[in-house]
Amino acid sequence: MNLFKQEKLCLVVFTLLFIASGSGEPDVEIPDEIYIPQLNELQVVDSQNEATELDVIENKSTVTIDFEKSQTFGSTDDVLVGVISAFAVDMQDRVYIADRNKTAVHAFDPEGTYETSIGRQGQGPAEFAAISPNTTLRIYSNRLYVPNYENSYNFFPDRIEVFNLDDFSFSHTIKLLPKNKGDFGKKLTLHFPLNFYPRNDGRLLVSHHRRPDEYKDRDSYIRYVIQDSMGTIVRGPFLEQLDRKLMVYLVQDTEIPYNAIRTFPFFEKSLFAVSGDDCIYTARSGDFKINKLSPDGDYIQQIHYPFDNLSLSKNELIRRYENEDSPLGDGVLANMIREVENLPETWPALNDLLVDDEGRLWVSTIVDDFDTYEWWVLEETGAYH
Repeated sequence: MNLFKQEKLCLVVFTLLFIASGSGEPDVEIPDEIYIPQLNELQVVDSQNEATELDVIENKSTVTIDFEKSQTFGSTDDVLVGVISAFAVDMQDRVYIADRNKTAVHAFDPEGTYETSIGRQGQGPAEFAAISPNTTLRIYSNRLYVPNYENSYNFFPDRIEVFNLDDFSFSHTIKLLPKNKGDFGKKLTLHFPLNFYPRNDGRLLVSHHRRPDEYKDRDSYIRYVIQDSMGTIVRGPFLEQLDRKLMVYLVQDTEIPYNAIRTFPFFEKSLFAVSGDDCIYTARSGDFKINKLSPDGDYIQQIHYPFDNLSLSKNELIRRYENEDSPLGDGVLANMIREVENLPETWPALNDLLVDDEGRLWVSTIVDDFDTYEWWVLEETGAYH
């Protein structure tokens, strides 16, 4: 199974300066907001909303990139790869594939040659009870972090298996289910760990969520905590985001009626990313506004770009989903849209938010061609004139 496909991508490249204290440069007041009202202008807005012209952005460009397949990672004469749940790439360009069928992670060199499989099915150290559809692989400090699930249908992991990438040996297990969750009152009631981010202090930033079938079409919040390797919460919820919006639709034209629960890409969602220095970036996809926070969750600044969101038509959505295959049933998605109330007037501005190993922000925006995302690359330390 191929990991890459050929498609066209537009890149809007910006060079920004995140002004940092303690850099050895002359004392400069750290701005609360970086605002880009036009492509050729950069302004700083302080907490009193007084804007002053700071700089003119140069070296900006829009480029179209055609991707061509250069390598395939998957089944070889040495290994048969089943269902891929996730993949990751390390600093040596080796590729790791989480295989649901084999309950293992396969390692390949940059040329696509199979090297080894990491872990196996089981309940002991270095073993996985299951590889889930929700599995995410993380690489940090030359170690591979693999979440472990009680079974392949479990939505939330209960621990993390950590492997050394020097020799693919097992390192240790990190517990995810906190024993002291009750110390934080209702904030974490019915919340369970889902996503995790290794930190430079040896601890984990962990997001806690409610089950989608538990909160359904009501508002629910993602709450972020700091945990140690034993699963103990060492800092209670210090940051929260609105979880994804779900639609609930009763399917009745069947022998046994059932509730179809589903989110859609036209709903606004929360975005979250962590940089190599543990700084946190958050956004709501409705606007091109990205908040930068310190590792402790303190507000630093905001990147804001005025973006023309695409208009959204209910009839166009129904046509789009009318014939889409879905495990929820034929025509269910279109019927859900027909019955939705308070449909957004526009599509969100943003789709995804990533931070690469050089500290650059990669922000994908939604444009007219729904098969294409326009990516904005924001330099944390770029040209400053």
